[in-house]
Amino acid sequence: MFFRRPPPQLRRILKLSDMPAALYAIGDIHGCLDLYDELEAQIVEDSQPIAGPKLIVCLGDVIDRGPNSSGVVERLLGPAPAMFERVVLRGNHEDMMAQFLMTPERYLDWVDFGGEETLASYGVRPNSDLGFKAEIKSLRRKLDLGIPEEHQDFLMGLPIALEVGMLRFAHAGYDLSKPASKQSPERLMWGPAHQRGTYRGKAVLVHGHVAVDDVEISNSHVNLDIGAFQSGRLAAMRFVAGSDERKLLVAKKLRPKRSTINSKED
Repeated sequence: MFFRRPPPQLRRILKLSDMPAALYAIGDIHGCLDLYDELEAQIVEDSQPIAGPKLIVCLGDVIDRGPNSSGVVERLLGPAPAMFERVVLRGNHEDMMAQFLMTPERYLDWVDFGGEETLASYGVRPNSDLGFKAEIKSLRRKLDLGIPEEHQDFLMGLPIALEVGMLRFAHAGYDLSKPASKQSPERLMWGPAHQRGTYRGKAVLVHGHVAVDDVEISNSHVNLDIGAFQSGRLAAMRFVAGSDERKLLVAKKLRPKRSTINSKED
């Protein structure tokens, strides 16, 4: 089973030759299935007047931190809404989980970086207060029994970036001055987002990774991570073919914030 999966090192950058009629990019979901469902419903309603094929792009970190990562993965494995396709990019949290699934004894740090909540959502918990370190020999079997093979293959196969026209979609960063073949996987998944010096080109990076209180927009960057698992809000931005128009959509959970977000990298 483990030898059949593509290793995390085989990371792809996707490129679309044509812009869909509408593209909706979604920030870090982090296991908040209820927010994703609400936001996708908003997207479907918003897209009704737009004819033609449409695309949803999840910008990575769909797992960890929040309460229902297994439910989010199951949802994203399912069919997209009518007239939509869906692309899910690999964030640093998916990359860490993929490494953990391949060699759990080497990547136990992921458990303390949001992985504990993800494993719990699959019913995978340590047998004692000593934690998973005390059961390394049985952990691989426990993972295979608890996490469906389809979910594991999904995490292993996620692309690390997407190019559509002058738009660049990645979880964390992208060197806008370089082509896809020259991009660093580490930068795409871990950042930094911003260029060194002044970038004067026309490309725009749409990303997440660094949680901010409100969506940040500049000439070359859009940050859509508004800390869903803490803030109870999940953001999407609409891009329309042949237009510079952008529209922000936000799903909100009816509960108070747990804390104020101060540019936290997730």
